[in-house]
Amino acid sequence: MPPFGHATQLRIFIDPDLLQYDGVNDMVWAAAGTWNDNFAIAPNELVRVSGGVVTDLKR
Repeated sequence: MPPFGHATQLRIFIDPDLLQYDGVNDMVWAAAGTWNDNFAIAPNELVRVSGGVVTDLKR
């Protein structure tokens, strides 16, 4: 599910393991809603623009 473009605000959770990538040489990939719509983004930028909360999601 894309973290942007929804009519209502979603709670976005971001796994801290994503922050190991520097966003210069290593980007993360996010989906934009379909199998063909993906985009690369720096992890810190994903946190910033999505308003996401970095939290450990592993069990």
